Amino acid sequence: MSKCIRIGFIGFGRMGKAMAIGFSKAGLEKSCITVYDKLSSARKDAESNGFRVVETAAEVCKYSEIVIVAVKPRDVEEAVKSFANAAEGKIVVSIAALVPLKKIEELLPKSVVYRAMPNIAVEVNEGFIALSPQSRRSEYLERVFRLLGEIEWVDEETLNMLTFYSASTPAMVAEIFDAFLLSALKAGLQYNIAKKALSTVFKGVGALLETKSVSEVRDAVITPKGVTIKAIEKMYVYGAKQRLVKALNDAYSEYEQMLSQGK
Repeated sequence: MSKCIRIGFIGFGRMGKAMAIGFSKAGLEKSCITVYDKLSSARKDAESNGFRVVETAAEVCKYSEIVIVAVKPRDVEEAVKSFANAAEGKIVVSIAALVPLKKIEELLPKSVVYRAMPNIAVEVNEGFIALSPQSRRSEYLERVFRLLGEIEWVDEETLNMLTFYSASTPAMVAEIFDAFLLSALKAGLQYNIAKKALSTVFKGVGALLETKSVSEVRDAVITPKGVTIKAIEKMYVYGAKQRLVKALNDAYSEYEQMLSQGK
């Protein structure tokens, strides 16, 4: 793949920045990545990271084959209208949650429009990216986004579910990681050693779970009357897993309400 795929970002917030950095880490030339953000501070941030910065959203289209809309859901309509005429014939990918594909297509009748739902791990090329619509699968777009991690073509309903279970999950996993870290620090482990050990554990378990079931991983560690079974027992005694599942279910129900309001 060429080192100069011309990619543009409308919005350089946390996810837009993570994707741009991920693309550059994958070997794409920074000069081929164009950024516009209405905030001058974000434009300065993009410039300091070595990306081309322009003064309007329409100008991003001038330099880009693929235009990624990386603004907050409430700003999508305004952002898209600002470059709609300049995006004729371009591939436009929205990563905004809650905004249906149909609405973006109505605003961009002369563009080829997709939705994508990445997670923050794209910054280190270990993300998961859902792409939609499944019916218009693009091998070119797939190759580009695969630079950021694993990709999966899905229907829009599934993409909406993955907004919660993939895009939001890193924040929740970080909280769980922090619980282990705090416990390790209380036990007396040095911070840098504890963090390195735990991050390696989380990464390794993730890799194992790609080919093994949860019970297989758990049972490979548990021994009769051992340390692990006592820790597992405490998790059930304190209802840790059950409470986490309930918290996730309740949060997802609230997300579904937000989703229904956006339709």
